[in-house]
Amino acid sequence: MTNLTRRNFVKGAAVAGSAATMLSMAACGGSGSDSSTTDGGEKKKVLRFGQSNAKLGLDMQKSTNSGSSSVSECVFEAPLRWTEDNELVPCLLTEIPTFEDDGVTLHCTLKEGIKCHDGSTLTANDVKFTFERMFKPETAGKSTYMYDLIKGAKDMLAGTATELEGLTVEDDTHFTFVLESPMVTFINNLGISYAQIYPQKACEEAGDKWGWGTNCVGTGKYKVVENDDTTEVKFEKFAEYHDGEPALDELDIIYYDDNNTKMMAFKNGDIDWCDVSADMLTQYSNDPDVKDCITLYSTLGVHFVNLNLQSDKLKDVKIREALSLAIDRQALIDNTLSGAGVPAGCWLAPATPGHDDSAKLDYDPEKAKQLLAEAGVSNLTLDCKIRKGQYEKYMTVIQSYWAEIGVTLNLTVEDTGVWQSDWADGNLEVTALGWFPLYADGDNHLYTYFYSENAKGKSSFYNNPEVDKLLADARVSQDKDERASLYKQADHIIVHEDFATIPLYWPKNSFAAKSYVKNAKVGNLIYHMFDLDIDTSDPDYKTA
Repeated sequence: MTNLTRRNFVKGAAVAGSAATMLSMAACGGSGSDSSTTDGGEKKKVLRFGQSNAKLGLDMQKSTNSGSSSVSECVFEAPLRWTEDNELVPCLLTEIPTFEDDGVTLHCTLKEGIKCHDGSTLTANDVKFTFERMFKPETAGKSTYMYDLIKGAKDMLAGTATELEGLTVEDDTHFTFVLESPMVTFINNLGISYAQIYPQKACEEAGDKWGWGTNCVGTGKYKVVENDDTTEVKFEKFAEYHDGEPALDELDIIYYDDNNTKMMAFKNGDIDWCDVSADMLTQYSNDPDVKDCITLYSTLGVHFVNLNLQSDKLKDVKIREALSLAIDRQALIDNTLSGAGVPAGCWLAPATPGHDDSAKLDYDPEKAKQLLAEAGVSNLTLDCKIRKGQYEKYMTVIQSYWAEIGVTLNLTVEDTGVWQSDWADGNLEVTALGWFPLYADGDNHLYTYFYSENAKGKSSFYNNPEVDKLLADARVSQDKDERASLYKQADHIIVHEDFATIPLYWPKNSFAAKSYVKNAKVGNLIYHMFDLDIDTSDPDYKTA
């Protein structure tokens, strides 16, 4: 490449203290060297994506990082796939399977002749190998809880079995899951990166190096050609891809240590697409070189104030309702978050089945004061521990809102590791966080946080048997409308009757993309490269 390399760019930026002023270019355009061509004489389609490096490798059985997932999904594939429109579609399978009437038996059919990057053909035995590898104690899988209802999985995790009883192979393209008990969302879980299927031979040969360097052999649209695990991963298109030849000739994932350097690289034309962090949105929304490149998109998540219901100060529902009423959510979004959000009226985001369009949470500080008086509370003081960054920013505003109704909020900023331990141990009286499901389903959102057994590990300790039953019933129902209704009921009880938590807003995240990047879209949090293309006729597009 004759462009500035990332390494040279970072070095140059460090030397030139005013580098930011020298990186301007036409709005949303790019800069680069003369374009290269394919063998057919056409411009080569090269896309460069910038992101942080979690340094966890690309084996998603051992990582839960969304950045790692964005990279791994270029090369590995799961049986199903969640699209950028939050729709579940087949990927390696011929169709989305459905459970038999028993609710636990799931027959699956692989597409025939799926080629792997090493020339081998994927078979049902590779699927069985992958899932058994997940449950081996030596693998130390991070997301086994999403799949451990497969018969025999818990025995494998305990080291008392070496084979997965509930996954049988009939032939090269047919296999069957059998679960211990019904869990309809198991099908949804087959569409995320934790269920990526690995070719057995390549994975076993790589051993502990699997997912590092070029030890990444999958069935995806792009295959790894270079990977130093630190600064960059280079992919080239996999011409034998089972769903047709990919659009891009080359895909480069370039890692940046900090968001400012990444955004400067975008301005300079060293990358074509990247996320824009929430704390930099205001700055770059006002930057003439970047503002027209920015796209805001809705997520499935919610930012909220978590209340510890074991605290004596928070046991009265009137107090919890008063704290909610004291917050002007729209003003918080407009004045503190650069408009990057929608006031939350319930827990589930608009794109999630079970969302209640009619629900809203009022701003009424006078009623809040009245409720506190009815609860016999005055001079209430609460302790809040949060992580640095976005949470500190908006909780400082909420601190002022609560002060207006006579509630003192003591804010303490903790290191992320310390905060996570305190959160899991139930040591936080009040905190703030964003909760983002992996896909559009209430189980992955409400059950994982508010089912009583799960709430114990989240400094919430919410326990309502009625809600537990609603969430448990939704887990086993195969009727989509019924499930949505159950989640809607549970959401209403949690937020509008028990005031067990205080939803603030449904966040809008943002990315910046050059004008020639086609189909840039994010469905939730993970940047997929499935549908990306390059408009080579755009005058701003140049490749190395």
